[in-house]
Amino acid sequence: MDIIIFTGYYLPGYKGGGPIKTIKNLVEQLGDEISFKILTNDRDLGDKLPYDSVNCGAWNQLGNAEVFYIQPGFTGYKQIIKILNEKKYDIIYLNSFFSIRFSLIPMLITKGFNKKIILGPRGEFSEGALSLKAQKKRAFIKIYKVLSLHKGITFQASSDYEAQDILKVLGPHVDIQIAEDIGSQEFAENLPIRYSDTLNIVFVSRISPMKNLLAALEVLKSVQNSVSYDIYGPIEDNEYWAKCEAVINALPENIQVEYKGELYPDEIVSTLSKYDAFFMPTKGENYGHVIAEALCAGLPLLISDTTPWRNLQKQGIGWDLSLINPEVFSTVIDELAILPSEEHHQMRETVLAWAKNKFNQRDATEANTAMFKYAANTVKPL
Repeated sequence: MDIIIFTGYYLPGYKGGGPIKTIKNLVEQLGDEISFKILTNDRDLGDKLPYDSVNCGAWNQLGNAEVFYIQPGFTGYKQIIKILNEKKYDIIYLNSFFSIRFSLIPMLITKGFNKKIILGPRGEFSEGALSLKAQKKRAFIKIYKVLSLHKGITFQASSDYEAQDILKVLGPHVDIQIAEDIGSQEFAENLPIRYSDTLNIVFVSRISPMKNLLAALEVLKSVQNSVSYDIYGPIEDNEYWAKCEAVINALPENIQVEYKGELYPDEIVSTLSKYDAFFMPTKGENYGHVIAEALCAGLPLLISDTTPWRNLQKQGIGWDLSLINPEVFSTVIDELAILPSEEHHQMRETVLAWAKNKFNQRDATEANTAMFKYAANTVKPL
């Protein structure tokens, strides 16, 4: 089976976050039995210059995949059209719904050739994601539905929750296959015992409205105990970050916040393992690789109920709370801050054991393989 993957960002980039990890893990796990070619931008998210470690505008062997780094402007569109016109593939795998370059154009060309298409929206249909640039997105969806562009396409949902989001937006006559993203297999080697009176919590993600850092900082205004909150991630939206800084500067003395810059992917689990809890009230995730990595670091989670990671308190590994009641987040942080160190360490051991059991990857790998076979062998109307 020959598959061309379209994705806005890929290795050696890292600022694009979860989708890069999704594709990397997929290629690592399935690359021995499926031939993957990847088309992606020739630079990382927000960068003005292309990568200097790859041959842009050409094929590069990278792990189990060949990667073509598309150049900007009209040149890039010509490169996409040329590659698709060669028809040396069975399936194209799109990793965005709203991208013109990496979804709509390839989809329209491929439909003309009667080739198979899989589209993973990557959380773009969540309520939180749709609330950003809402007017443009509503117009795009309306045109898409009027033209019945969903016909002949298999939509990938990474969870039952995302499947419901897709159906809510596109209607009931959509072909959906549920295949969970393949997550991390790196785990914390040891879990330090907490001795400090200060609760050390952490945020790792792109700094953008979708990740909801501003709401996290607002929550900290009501926390009564001593808390340190470290922030890691690329600043994607400078205007949004300015709003965050304004809140940081007005926080009470018992709350210390520091921006620590960016982390490379191979630093995330080891860095997270040094903290006491992971706090990210995101507006929505189709999977949330950094949430999975926090679990692999043995960190209790404090997140919103807008991700597939649900019923955390029942499992003893954290809290998934409604964004409607931010004061509940403050209460949980205060409870964690006064939790005896022995109980906190036991909770971390529970989280790590849960993660090791969850991320054996067999189910996710088999589900992704089944999705590709389904798309390849199913005849669908255009």
